[in-house]
Amino acid sequence: MDKATARAAYKLKRTNLSIPEVERMDQQLFQQLQAFDWSGISYLHCYLSIAKFKEYDTMPFIEWIWENYPKIHIVISKSDFETHELKHYLMEKDAPLEHNPWGIPEPVNAPEIEVQQIDAVVAPLLVVDSAGNRIGYGKGFYDRFFAACRPDVGKLGISYFVPIDHIDGIQPWDIPISVVFTPEGTYELG
Repeated sequence: MDKATARAAYKLKRTNLSIPEVERMDQQLFQQLQAFDWSGISYLHCYLSIAKFKEYDTMPFIEWIWENYPKIHIVISKSDFETHELKHYLMEKDAPLEHNPWGIPEPVNAPEIEVQQIDAVVAPLLVVDSAGNRIGYGKGFYDRFFAACRPDVGKLGISYFVPIDHIDGIQPWDIPISVVFTPEGTYELG
């Protein structure tokens, strides 16, 4: 399956999930995230979900990290849709967020964080293959982000769907992830 076909197919699959299915899968994903070893991470970048796209809601996970790993700093981003780059900011409890024109929650007046400080990234995705090649929305935000990170940064993803065998058309700038959390389990990739 090529990238465009995978993107369209899995976008449709996610759109067609019922609310009870999403709620059940969200619980299962949360259990997978809780079972992962987050120790050794100081700065954890985590996406904030776009509700209209039925992305996994990361806020319960972020709150769980604050409660169970108080030394981990949560980092979130603002999207620049002209350059397709992300800027990164410290997220603090009860800090204000506002939705950009695309429905992405973003920080307001938060301290900016240098990308090199980030130890691990939890990225959204539609589907991933067994080599870690992720399919997102096709704008390259996370590929640019991963390219700017330290080589040892943890590249993690969240998907409602288990990895597929292979995605055709992967380009040199497509940066694979190493772990994906799904309702069915956590998969090490690559």
